[in-house]
Amino acid sequence: MKNKIRLTIYIFVSGFFLFLDQVLKYFARSNSEFSFYVWKNWLGWEYFENAGIAFSIPFPGWLVVLLTPIVLLLVFVWIGKMKNKNHWVYLATFLIFSGAISNFIDRILFGFTIDYLRLFTGVINIADVVIVVGAGILVLGELRRREGG
Repeated sequence: MKNKIRLTIYIFVSGFFLFLDQVLKYFARSNSEFSFYVWKNWLGWEYFENAGIAFSIPFPGWLVVLLTPIVLLLVFVWIGKMKNKNHWVYLATFLIFSGAISNFIDRILFGFTIDYLRLFTGVINIADVVIVVGAGILVLGELRRREGG
């Protein structure tokens, strides 16, 4: 029963982030001229159409659309084969999937990812943050597992 409750919470949390990111992307696209900075050119709100991948690295859009489902499937299979999974693995996986799906939706609809949060020298979105947090949880969990913790 405890695991079902956790699973429900993870689904809700990841669904919330996917929904929030899509709403913010809709707002950003609908108000593309709007910008707001807490700290000019370092922290704020700024619309950006990212045709590349992480950190705006140039990469063919059609290849991203082709590879995203394959990579997600491989991550899913890898997680499924892991021994000694704990609840953090599931949370991390749901976070990564929700972020990847949100960015994948953009690529299908627009041919690019909508970014809107100016952070230092780049512009990112909630999906990017959720993917990084999920990946960080997986890495930290794996390091702890290898150390016997």
